Amino acid sequence: MALQSIGQVSKAQGISARMLRYYEQVGLIESHRCEDNDYRAYDEAAALRIQQIILLRKLQIPVKKIRVILDHPQAAAVIGIFKENIAGIEQEISALSAIKTILERFVLEIEQLTAVQLSLDFLQESSVQQLAESLSLVQKNVKETIGMTDLNKAAQVLRKLRNVRVIFLPPMTVASICIEGENAQDRAWQALTDFVKQSNLLASKPDVRVFKFVHANAAGKNCGGHEIWVSIPEDFTVPAPFVRKKFLGGQYAAHMAGDNGFETWLGLQDWVNESGAYQYDPGLDRCDPPMPEIDGFGGMRLDLDEVLNYYSTQEPPGDERIDLLLSIKEYKEAPEAPPVEIPCSQEKCGFRASAVRKNKFRVFGFTQYMSADGRSPEGFEAELRADGRLDILHQFRKSGAPLLRYDSHDMDSQMQGGWRSTFCLAESDITDLQTFMEHSPYTETIDASNWLIFEYARGDDFDDHAVCMKLGYTWNGCVSGTFPKIWLDAEAETLYGWYPVK
Repeated sequence: MALQSIGQVSKAQGISARMLRYYEQVGLIESHRCEDNDYRAYDEAAALRIQQIILLRKLQIPVKKIRVILDHPQAAAVIGIFKENIAGIEQEISALSAIKTILERFVLEIEQLTAVQLSLDFLQESSVQQLAESLSLVQKNVKETIGMTDLNKAAQVLRKLRNVRVIFLPPMTVASICIEGENAQDRAWQALTDFVKQSNLLASKPDVRVFKFVHANAAGKNCGGHEIWVSIPEDFTVPAPFVRKKFLGGQYAAHMAGDNGFETWLGLQDWVNESGAYQYDPGLDRCDPPMPEIDGFGGMRLDLDEVLNYYSTQEPPGDERIDLLLSIKEYKEAPEAPPVEIPCSQEKCGFRASAVRKNKFRVFGFTQYMSADGRSPEGFEAELRADGRLDILHQFRKSGAPLLRYDSHDMDSQMQGGWRSTFCLAESDITDLQTFMEHSPYTETIDASNWLIFEYARGDDFDDHAVCMKLGYTWNGCVSGTFPKIWLDAEAETLYGWYPVK
């Protein structure tokens, strides 16, 4: 077979030339160079390999896995990769099936309970009221016959962010302005607009980039205003109240903001936690001068919102023009040692405390959303005792291992309008994980962090944020939860609390 040009292969295989160049760049295929014009050309083996790549991509196999399959076509490796994809597809099928079943039930119930027709009469107040009452009855029936647990599990699968990109922001000089007080975001944007127009910045730097972020703690409380950066040439004049800063760049997990930026940010945090390659990095040292730390819950973080396509549109951006950027670094496991008691901790904060460093770890257990309707971890604990799930945790707990309560805040709980309480075991403390998984436990990965461990008695009033700061630590809001109750023994009077700090 004669060599085929990149255009011929592109047309024959229905794939863009740009994608072919990408596959060559990542090492999936090789091309020959024509002597007369230096264009790419492909032999028969390369054309066959391209067909295989296209098939595997249509089967949703990631590019990195495709390289493993093609370079090491041993049956065991290929089967393992296919099984991973099958498991992921089965999760999505189950999730969509649960939602489909519930929607079908809604349709059936509405058809039986109402005679509402899709006409202009539907917009009348009485018809809308009738439909609302019908939906209320349907919701009750769905909860009784299908179960909200199934729907919640389906939602967790489908809400996971699937288009997270890992990017590297290069170093750049920026003009920065920080506005405090009411309407800080609008006022900062107006100041940016005026600066760009008056300085004619876009003429000298058409590749301008714009970033914004709030000086806030992990609870979202504004602790120092709304800051905006715009990239500028090195020798560009920066008039007050703008100041010149040097952004040193770094790695970020990126995702478009979507309908709700805070939920997407929590989804990014979940993605980083579950990643085996990255962990969160507050990034305060990524600019010169460094960002000052905040003495408050969560501390300061340099997570940026990038405003896309600023050159063409200088209007205030909607969510469709914002990339959320979560600062990350390469994850490397560090040696773990036993907790070290903090000298005079009892005198400083009223409780004995120790410090320890923990790598990423997973917890498995039973979870429930906590919200404003009166649900509490104590009530959930009583439910677990009554239905036997607490006994299951004790059954699979290694001797001497702690039983954990993890209170956390993630993308899914945020969308439910509350937070999450999970009674669980650490993966390393489960006697038989495979059998335990038959009880369908909830699983969560906790990011690497430093932790303070406090000892306290049942009934003690424990202001966790305050005692951490009394010992000179800033709360690590990058870890989205705490272990406020840890039992080494079910009947013990002494409890332990684990709190992430930096």
